[in-house]
Amino acid sequence: MSQTAESCSQHNNSYHHGNLRQALLDAAVEAIRESGPENLSLRAIARRVGVSQTAPYRHFADKNDLLAELARQGFDDITAFLSQQTESRAGPAERLQQAATAYLRYAIHNPEKYRLIFGNHVARRTDYKDLVASGRRCSALFQDLISSGVRSGDFINSDPVILFNHCLSSIHGFAFLCIDGTLDRLEQARDESTSDHSSHGMSQQDMIAAHVEMMVRSISRPGAPD
Repeated sequence: MSQTAESCSQHNNSYHHGNLRQALLDAAVEAIRESGPENLSLRAIARRVGVSQTAPYRHFADKNDLLAELARQGFDDITAFLSQQTESRAGPAERLQQAATAYLRYAIHNPEKYRLIFGNHVARRTDYKDLVASGRRCSALFQDLISSGVRSGDFINSDPVILFNHCLSSIHGFAFLCIDGTLDRLEQARDESTSDHSSHGMSQQDMIAAHVEMMVRSISRPGAPD
């Protein structure tokens, strides 16, 4: 069964004996969805799961420890979803387009985890080696795609790291425009101030497709196949 953006980061949130650690993590995601990570506490999570207030400390040293693990899982979820949504036999440009589209779909359908992954809620990130490694694996997926396109001549002859930073800033910024509602507000303001309604009524899916296509074209070599 193939993954969807909605399901790729969801875990069974019912507590079973021997799986308390994951039950606490699932409860934390629900709590973050309701009131944000800044209001999260291990004791409140324990009450939500129905265990003693000291039980979470058998698995997490403190709140930051739990948030770091959620961020690590989030990186792994993104990497798995992107890998599943990318056709290995497609050309570099098409694979980059598929990966970027999947990335945005994940962000939009999992805004709480996305903000946690890339926000400043986890202190001392470099102390968490597994979190750092998961982040690098996620980045490597895009970097490998771009490096492959540079070698094949599909992408412009430039430093792949620079092209990666360009693409990441494009989709990362667009993701936050979507999940924070900024894009909707900009569209509303534009519609109120101009008679140009050329993009009025575009679905979010169409806007994602248009943005990703422009991003891929911006690093593609003129004359290279789409």
